[in-house]
Amino acid sequence: MMVVLKVMKRKLNYLLSGLFALLSSIAAAEDWSLGGHIKYQFVTTHYQNDNLYAQYGPQSPIDNFLDLRLTAENRWGAWDAQIHYEVLALYGDSPKTRKALTNIASTATTLPRDNRRLLKLTSKWENNDELEAVQRLDRLFVGYSGEQLVFRAGRQIVSWGNGFVFHPLDIFSPFSPTAIDKDYKTGDDMLYGQWLFDSGDDLQMILLPRRNPDTNDVESEQSSFAFKYRGRYKEQWDFDLLGARHFDENVVGFGLTKDIFEALWRLDMSATRLKEGGTTVSLVTNMDYSWVLFKKNFYGFIEYFHNGVGETQTHKYISPESTLQTRLQRGEVYTLGRDYFSSGVQIELTPLFNFYTNWIANLHDNSGLFQIRGIYDWTENLQLIGWIDKPYGNEGTEFGGISIEGSDGYLAPGQRFYLRLIYYF
Repeated sequence: MMVVLKVMKRKLNYLLSGLFALLSSIAAAEDWSLGGHIKYQFVTTHYQNDNLYAQYGPQSPIDNFLDLRLTAENRWGAWDAQIHYEVLALYGDSPKTRKALTNIASTATTLPRDNRRLLKLTSKWENNDELEAVQRLDRLFVGYSGEQLVFRAGRQIVSWGNGFVFHPLDIFSPFSPTAIDKDYKTGDDMLYGQWLFDSGDDLQMILLPRRNPDTNDVESEQSSFAFKYRGRYKEQWDFDLLGARHFDENVVGFGLTKDIFEALWRLDMSATRLKEGGTTVSLVTNMDYSWVLFKKNFYGFIEYFHNGVGETQTHKYISPESTLQTRLQRGEVYTLGRDYFSSGVQIELTPLFNFYTNWIANLHDNSGLFQIRGIYDWTENLQLIGWIDKPYGNEGTEFGGISIEGSDGYLAPGQRFYLRLIYYF
């Protein structure tokens, strides 16, 4: 890994120059497919009086979120390219409250940054007490797809694993378990390769260099190099085998998928040799099923997740072990506990209106989160979404409220109501 990144670092200027030269040459080509979306989201949150969010800001803050994405994609022969530009803006009460809490607890921004990414393609438009806004390139890659070889270079996404809510094998910018909007995953700067075997199996490779946010230098200890083999055994079992060097730690994993009683069962497991010593194991297993009831289409799933670096003692939530803390900061893990259960149901009430429920439960402290969502396809290009987040649990639990030492309050997610309008073009 060290040798590979040293060679890559020496050749980085040539690689980037070649990439941008190729993008410039094809930018004038015809037959570009242009599109995008505009999303406006209204959010109101209600906190209890002793919640620190309410003490340092309004008890019922109101926020507005804007997401503009412009896409340009082209394909010529075996080659293709994508360029996605986006503007993200958050206006309301949350930016000021979050800044006021900085000295008490870590409160992450909702907008992406490029402090670890190889390419600096994000810039701030504004950052004050009421408004946070960035403009950025979220996709910028050139790819080749042959009969057996697939290759892409630039900012792109790769999603590995079979989790619905939790993703132990997806170590590259996974979605948050509570995320509702999963239209686009945040891109990373990487080299991606895939070899397709005649049997239908395939081998994937990723080289993902990252910067040390403290030094701004590309370092092997901050980067990832991974392989994944996907195959099929006896026409019944689909399996994945993974090996990676990820942030100066060795990771191995496997996944299984099989049809069982007209349902689909999945299992993902990873083992990480920790830099601090010892080995931790994480896994997710789930099952989903579709059925018809009262002439309505139903779909449901259940999932269990074990986080090998999660905490089992609630008093450690405010200051977790370094193995968990670093993963929280990197955006690989979003929860504090060790074991979780989740489930969800989708009901197609009409062809244009779907109703969803999700439930996430921390099995160690009896706290959790209910999510209720409705999606209405207003017109062909216009969609209206409304949903509610309802956390529950006692004080001292993950979703009920984490006590902050030295203060007279606690931190907990509030009850939230969202309304989102999306126009696709």
